Amino acid sequence: MTAVKIIGKFLVWCGIVVCLGIIMVSASLYLYISPKLPDRETYTNLRLENPLRIYSADGKLIAEFGSRRSRPIKFEDIPPLVTNALISTEDKRFFSHRGVDPLGLIRSVAGIALGNDWGGGSTITMQVTKNFFFEGETAYTRKFKEILLALKMERELSKDEILELYLNKTFFGISAYGIAAAAEQYYDKDVSELSLAEIATMIGLLPRPNAYNPLASPRESRNVKQRVLDRMLDQGMITSAEHQEAVGAPNMAFRNGRQTELDAPYIAEMVRLQMIEKYGDLALTDGFEVYTTIDSGMQAAANLAIAKGLEQYDRRHGYRGRENHMRPADDGSTEQWLRVLDRTPVISSQEPAFVQSVGEREITALLKTGEVITIPWDGIRWAKRFITSSTWGSSPRSAHEVTEAGDLIRVMKDDNGEWRLGQIPAVNGGLVALDPNTGAIMSLVGGYEFNDRGRNGQFNRITQAERQPGSNFKPFLYTAALENGYTAASLINDAPLARSDYRPENFSGEFMGPIRLSYALTTSKNLVSLRIYDALGSDVVLPYVSRFGFNTEDFPQNDLTVAIGSHAVHPLEIATGYTVFANGGYKVEPFVIARVDNFNDGEMFRAQPYTVCPACENTAAIDTLLDNNQVPEMPDVTPAPRVINERAAYIMNTILRSVITDGSGRPANRAMPDREDIHGKTGTTNDANDLWFSGYNGNLVTTVYVGYDQPQSLGKSEQAATVALPIWIDFMKTVLEGTPQASMAQPDGLEFVRISRKTGLRASPGEDNTFFEVFREENVPGYEESSTGTDNSGFEGPQSPF
Repeated sequence: MTAVKIIGKFLVWCGIVVCLGIIMVSASLYLYISPKLPDRETYTNLRLENPLRIYSADGKLIAEFGSRRSRPIKFEDIPPLVTNALISTEDKRFFSHRGVDPLGLIRSVAGIALGNDWGGGSTITMQVTKNFFFEGETAYTRKFKEILLALKMERELSKDEILELYLNKTFFGISAYGIAAAAEQYYDKDVSELSLAEIATMIGLLPRPNAYNPLASPRESRNVKQRVLDRMLDQGMITSAEHQEAVGAPNMAFRNGRQTELDAPYIAEMVRLQMIEKYGDLALTDGFEVYTTIDSGMQAAANLAIAKGLEQYDRRHGYRGRENHMRPADDGSTEQWLRVLDRTPVISSQEPAFVQSVGEREITALLKTGEVITIPWDGIRWAKRFITSSTWGSSPRSAHEVTEAGDLIRVMKDDNGEWRLGQIPAVNGGLVALDPNTGAIMSLVGGYEFNDRGRNGQFNRITQAERQPGSNFKPFLYTAALENGYTAASLINDAPLARSDYRPENFSGEFMGPIRLSYALTTSKNLVSLRIYDALGSDVVLPYVSRFGFNTEDFPQNDLTVAIGSHAVHPLEIATGYTVFANGGYKVEPFVIARVDNFNDGEMFRAQPYTVCPACENTAAIDTLLDNNQVPEMPDVTPAPRVINERAAYIMNTILRSVITDGSGRPANRAMPDREDIHGKTGTTNDANDLWFSGYNGNLVTTVYVGYDQPQSLGKSEQAATVALPIWIDFMKTVLEGTPQASMAQPDGLEFVRISRKTGLRASPGEDNTFFEVFREENVPGYEESSTGTDNSGFEGPQSPF
């Protein structure tokens, strides 16, 4: 008996020692860990993760980048059924404990010790702490920290605040964090619109979101839904009728998400890269919303114009044939074709299809949807055989000459909704439109199809391609001439250069002798351009054209071919340069991000672009107001700097207008005869490798570029006026419709004078073959024989030795 007492006392003391040890260790851990626990502000001001969203200027969604989606919701906006379902399932004693449920904790610890998953240990409060701070830690360490922080949270937050944190932060599967985001992702609803069955489904998936979600595992989802409903019924939270109705409700979950509303992938990628450069990895997770300068209507018009223009060019040059071939199955099955079609992407509006049968004048083809379509002869007859860009075969006489059963082809609908044989263009190109008064990018298309990875689709031809602009560059040179002694009527000799190392020609191969500067630019005479460049010299020309935004440090020195656009530039540089003509002489910078908002912090950035502001430079008027003790009303803008003389800008506008009325831009005049405010210039390089058109009115500048990614000729019969200009017309005709005329106002100090076409001098009274030309007042030419006997030569610039 004594031995028993001794053993009993020993065990008691051992128990006391163990308990004291546990208490001491726990106290030590508490003292060590407690100061490191986050404070109240940390877990009440957590930054919820959200994707980067990019919008047009008028609020249409262009793109989303980032996998996590969260949407905060206040506790008062959460339906009671949601919190009841959560409490009944995850922590039925939530309102009675202080953050830790001892019974559940003992069960959980025992399970961990024995290697079993008995669950039930973590209260809702502890799950909040785990979701926020302790991901990836060991079970014992995490559990102890959860206990300490849960106790701390319960002292500092109300139960409602804890529930709000839980329902905003917890992962609900398929990239949705929080009940509000989950409601959108699964049901495309607001939380307040969820049915009891839908609430039970989402609460039921919380223990294993990927395994129990209704999209991946409908059967498991149905089981956990019923488990939640059963517990709610047992705890008196719902009636039997409600329970029965919810249990029998069908699974209506579907992967939802905000659909893009505007096709502008090149803009989206530009913005994504700029945001990452500025904000790093947070750009894709911190809930940034970027509002761009893009006008959705203009962007849609640009998409259509580029696609149509490239497809029309491609069809003119013949059919390159099928993309692939798969022999029809012996039993007539189409399963193998459908498998191939399923992994073959739609490119632009062109769908992949397998030819099922070929008639004399029609084709039947199978789409990836399983639909069988018929292509009539009008949709096939264009498909003459492609040989080169300049040669092709004769037009087909039957569909058998074009394709056969088993061919993988492209099909698309024409303007009348009829199916036609398609073809992904081998050529590519781009379009950019700028607001000349601010530099805002209004629309941009960098290629035929951004997602066509096999054809370098993500390469942005507007911002990344460096191509020779050809004659599209000449207006910058001619403006330099106008500010360095030349007038629009100056005579320059259009004749071969007397050089042995370089024998350039005009596009037509003909020479006209002495012609006026304005006529030379209107008709794009190469020899005149070379003479002007040679007379002025690169030390004058290159610094001058840099005012338009070109990086002339990369331009070759003393290379005459710069005059005719031999140095490669980005199309965006060309468009930016033309804004100087459109706005009357001011330099603006292109930009695409107008405003950046942040989900957590509100507005983060607002663009303050250089803005054309003539009133800002009217110092005389401002001084007059100040002298009269009046405060001038000044626009709240950053004034754009003037880079060329306003009179030179106006003269260049009149010349570029004549390109539209009398030069290679005449198709634009025929297409828009009522628009007296459009100006522009074509550009065609050697062998028609690169084709351009840049044109504008006072409110919009648009540059179109077309060419192969690996430079080659677009064909002997092609030039800028046949390829790039029609795209420009299709775009501008659409976006300018119904808008008022907008041209540069004539500045003071200019005079329109009647000029002799023969001499470039002032015409005598009654003289025939004359026209009006605009001059600076100090440069108005005299008559051929003045009263003083002075020789008034029409040439007023430096002389070229050639």
